[in-house]
Amino acid sequence: MLQKINSEIIIQTKCGVCSGSLIFDADTGEKLCNRCGIVMPPMSEVSGKSNSLLRNIEHHSAPEMHTNHMMYDVSLPSFIGEKNIDANGKRIDRFYTDKMRRLDRRTLSNDPKIRNLNKAIREIRRITEILGMKTLIAERAAYIYKKAFGQGLIRGRSISGIAAASIYVACKELDIPRSVDEIENLIGGINKKNVLRYYKLLLKQMNLSVGLPSPIAHLSRISKRAGLSGRTERRALDMLSKVGTDSTLVGKKPISIAAAVLYLAALQTREHTTQLRIAIASDLTTITIRKRCVEITRILERLRPQAHVELDETSLSSEQAPITVEQIIELL
Repeated sequence: MLQKINSEIIIQTKCGVCSGSLIFDADTGEKLCNRCGIVMPPMSEVSGKSNSLLRNIEHHSAPEMHTNHMMYDVSLPSFIGEKNIDANGKRIDRFYTDKMRRLDRRTLSNDPKIRNLNKAIREIRRITEILGMKTLIAERAAYIYKKAFGQGLIRGRSISGIAAASIYVACKELDIPRSVDEIENLIGGINKKNVLRYYKLLLKQMNLSVGLPSPIAHLSRISKRAGLSGRTERRALDMLSKVGTDSTLVGKKPISIAAAVLYLAALQTREHTTQLRIAIASDLTTITIRKRCVEITRILERLRPQAHVELDETSLSSEQAPITVEQIIELL
């Protein structure tokens, strides 16, 4: 299944083999199917303007059609490299290559527009490299920044702040779990309040639409940080499919829901963990996780006839039966 976010981005949200949901792995940058376990190729999320272009890029048949927004100016899609060799492989005299590089730097530094874009793209590249994001995020963020620059939204505002907000918007559009707190902690010199203010400005002035974040995107990252097994993660995914659409959880942070579901899943599979370990892995407090756990167990209590049958199934050659909803309520 392909979801068209806007005229520029097309993203795959369903597995092409079994139509299962795709889970983002923040450590490897890959997307995994929660049903059949297939790993989607790196080019499954690409920038394009039509379905035909998407298919061409996925088959690596039309890479030249992809515009690189990480260049400081789209009208100058090339730069002078470090090697003093021409297109035919012949060596060029160092005097002429140094002179060309010096003239190229002067042409870039004289135009304030190019200076601004050049600084912003360097900042976007720096932030995405520290966060371990793919080139797709950097290119989308660079496109958003250039579009904001063309509308005059950068004047009088911090270049670093707008660049960070552009990356945050790109992550939201491509359904990649990254919070403003994480960006602020890992990147120096960036204020959380400014990033959120610029984020709202970009959404309002540029008519951008971002989807609601899903707790599923946070499961893999929290599970790896907390050292939980794949069995517990699958149990949490099944539990989340039951309670994720309940109105009680509307407006709650998706990462808090994911953390609470993982803790309850660990109780069901009898895997030893603590609320403090889950809280550290998700950058939350134990109080928040405990509140979400109580809300989720109440939802499971309402769904007891359906949930009780599914929670009592024997699982993955385990000698112990999974813990029931009544026992979870007693533990909390």
